[in-house]
Amino acid sequence: MRSDHHTGELMKFRKDPEIARSRAACLTGHVSAFAPALFAAIIAVIVVWVATNWRLERSLADERSVVAGELATISSRLQTNLNSNVKLLQGLAAGISVDPAMGQNGFSKLAARILQPDSQLRSFAAAPDMVVSWVYPEKGNERAIGLDYRKNEKQRAAAMLARNTHNIVLTGPVELVQGGMAFVVRYPVYITDGNSEIFWGLLSGIIDIPRLYGDSGLRSTDLEIAISTVPEPESPKQVFLGSLETFQRKPVVANVDMTYGRWTLAARPKHGWGRNNGIGAFEFYASLLAFCVVAPIVWIGFLTRSRQRTIEKLRLHKKKLVRARQRLEYLSLHDALTGLPNRRFVDQMISQPPRPAPEDCLILIHIDLDRFKEINDTKGHAGGDIVLQTTALRLADLAGLNDVAARIGGDEFIFASWSANPEPKATELAKQIVDALQRNIFIDGAAHVVGASVGVAWETDPSRRDLGQLLLNADLALYEAKKAGRGRAAIFTEELRSAAIHSKELADEFNQALERDELVAFFQPQFDANTLAIAGVEALARWDHPRRGLLGPAEFLDAAERLGRSGDMDRLILQKALFELTRWDSLGLQIPRVSVNISARRLAQANLLAELSALPTARGRLCFELLETISFDELQPALNEVIPAIKALGIEIEIDDFGTEHASIVSLLRFEPRRLKIDREIIKPIIDSPSQRRLVSSIIEIGRSQNIDIVAEGVETMEHAKILKDLGCHLLQGYALARPMTSEQLIELCSRKDKRAAGR
Repeated sequence: MRSDHHTGELMKFRKDPEIARSRAACLTGHVSAFAPALFAAIIAVIVVWVATNWRLERSLADERSVVAGELATISSRLQTNLNSNVKLLQGLAAGISVDPAMGQNGFSKLAARILQPDSQLRSFAAAPDMVVSWVYPEKGNERAIGLDYRKNEKQRAAAMLARNTHNIVLTGPVELVQGGMAFVVRYPVYITDGNSEIFWGLLSGIIDIPRLYGDSGLRSTDLEIAISTVPEPESPKQVFLGSLETFQRKPVVANVDMTYGRWTLAARPKHGWGRNNGIGAFEFYASLLAFCVVAPIVWIGFLTRSRQRTIEKLRLHKKKLVRARQRLEYLSLHDALTGLPNRRFVDQMISQPPRPAPEDCLILIHIDLDRFKEINDTKGHAGGDIVLQTTALRLADLAGLNDVAARIGGDEFIFASWSANPEPKATELAKQIVDALQRNIFIDGAAHVVGASVGVAWETDPSRRDLGQLLLNADLALYEAKKAGRGRAAIFTEELRSAAIHSKELADEFNQALERDELVAFFQPQFDANTLAIAGVEALARWDHPRRGLLGPAEFLDAAERLGRSGDMDRLILQKALFELTRWDSLGLQIPRVSVNISARRLAQANLLAELSALPTARGRLCFELLETISFDELQPALNEVIPAIKALGIEIEIDDFGTEHASIVSLLRFEPRRLKIDREIIKPIIDSPSQRRLVSSIIEIGRSQNIDIVAEGVETMEHAKILKDLGCHLLQGYALARPMTSEQLIELCSRKDKRAAGR
């Protein structure tokens, strides 16, 4: 955003010549009345400052020299102690290399000979193949035995670094498995088989922190000392002794250089620099002398100014009123957080003539941040504020002379521009905005990608202005961009308007359809892959539209989600499916199980478990299908409670459309589903694609290892069925075997199969 005088007539504040003349007169009066006092004060301040500064510099230089000498001694002792400990560890590693199968007793004897009473090492741990098997001393360290460095989150990184770099790695302070904090030195051990070196494992030495600090003189000094693993730490986490503030207060710095790393020591007196140099008394007496010289002259100046005091107060009051009015007007038109214009500013700016040029058309770009809620939830409001302020700066950088970038609420922004040929400019601006907001934003030192979706609309006729419609057009384009995926721009078209009207009408009709009970349940059988006997049915929602006939889910699922009625739809289909199951049982049909889809909205309903508890269903005959498109990570806390409770009611869990989204198989298997249903897009190419068959075979093997049945949907040919049977798939579902059908058609299908079975 450019300065206010670039935004047109709306925010142009011209300086009043009378105010300028008043300021000049006031300044002249002050200078003339207090010129002698001001001159004397300046001379006194200069003399006192020069003398004090010279004395302070000499004192500070002497003090820093003393601190530097003491710090050098401490850093030398610290380096010597660390290197001595590493040498002992290297000696023990050499012994292991000679006899890698020595066992615990041999290790204890060797470690006892190597461990020196004056070293800071308090224990050793040997980890063949990265698993701690020998420790010394054994007493007190039993809990460390069996520790697998590859599985321990806190120690894995350092252990793998030592192994992969073949170098000594010093880490710490580290929280030990056996309790307490210590520095850990890890040494990779290699044995020779005659031709090459083979990695045997890791040898770790535990360095006692208090003893290391005490032997190095860190406990007996009068200095405030801090130690970091980086030369210029920026975070308290990078300082493991002392505080980050020590590095920020002009300390004396020394380095402890080791072949396996470098520590940076910073030191200063505990009470700060220059506390005992006597400068305070010197400054006091010098200031007192200067005051005795200047005070009488100042008093004369006050007597001279007394006649003008009332006039000056009136002028000051007038200036405050003008500034307050300007400030209030500015605040009413600008966002307090980002400094960008707000919605009111945009309304006034684009509705007031004149345009930059009569033929110019207004371009409106509606911007919505994609991942702002995630940042707000994880980084708090402070992180969200950083995102909004960074976004505002990037939009302001893109704004031209007559352009306006504004925040209109929450994480929504408007970018307004003008052009006689709006289409190419709007397209280019939208691309620039998407690219600019896709760049990393740094919060607490970590990079985050927020991104934005953009909706673009412009006037087609500059003589006809309809701001409300233009904003609505940009909103429709934004919705289209978000529907297509994050980080995209969409341009308004008449087709979007027609689609929005159709979507609104469809949503209204769907609301009425739920009240009129126009939703019906269809059922698609699932067949045993070996016998082709019916092993269950999946209940599918269909809309018996009074004008358009029978509609599939693709026609109305989006409308249900937008209305927040997907949970109501799930409840209705569940009731109809259970009713039909009871009916089939009364007719003697062998339908073992009915599966019903359940949406994320339905899973989040507070009364779900109470409703399910009241259902009259036998255990193991009802199954809930969870779409893999449900965000398992976002719903993890709720799912951890709801899924076990549902299973406790005897309702099985099945993962639908497996392989279409990004949910990890670990997060899916955590809920111990009874079945995994492989998506039709994975099943379809298995006839011609060996790699696809291998993928399906792998999924089936995973299911078999976890005692999970695999259902293949989209079985369109009997060749599909044969391949899936050979691969070991349990259940088949698809048009080759049976299409979705009404309950009556299912009853007829079962009757025909029963007759054929009786005939055989």
